[in-house]
Amino acid sequence: MKSFLLVGITEDTPLPSSLVETLLETGLDYLYWRKTNLMADPPPHPSAERILVASATPIPGAHRWHVKERQQAALKSCAPFSTSIHDLAQWPKWAGRATLVFFSPVFPSISKPGYGPSLPLEQLQQQIAAIRSAATEPLPQLIALGGVHAGTIARVQQAGFDGAAIMGALWKSSDPVAALRELKSQVR
Repeated sequence: MKSFLLVGITEDTPLPSSLVETLLETGLDYLYWRKTNLMADPPPHPSAERILVASATPIPGAHRWHVKERQQAALKSCAPFSTSIHDLAQWPKWAGRATLVFFSPVFPSISKPGYGPSLPLEQLQQQIAAIRSAATEPLPQLIALGGVHAGTIARVQQAGFDGAAIMGALWKSSDPVAALRELKSQVR
């Protein structure tokens, strides 16, 4: 059984390199650096392959390339490491093309007040199961995004997601490392 992935998503402010490394060492599987304009170059880290950088074009170097949903139409033959969707029906089209697919929103967003799901988690769970059973090739890992915190993360895992992206649960906390440990304690 694959382990449940935890992906941190940065806010609109730079992070100290030491905090990034501590979060990765504490069990964050990936860090999605969503605002490339916050840095001249993606931060150099020994763990660069665990850092996703949002860009319309491939990222040079060791960092992983994330393509936002609105940039997908411009893709030619390049395959990003990860991308985002807002409709689960789009998930299978990324089979063989991406490693991670972020789906949002799953719950009301912590970081974007007023932004919430169009379907309850139970219906998402049914859709995930149906898509998995109909898949003819391996699907990318499905990452839940939106409103994931220590009180909801176990439900996300039970619904069939392969991991969760966390933003508000980390950065709204006075201690992001302790928040990550609490999140990790809630999943198997």
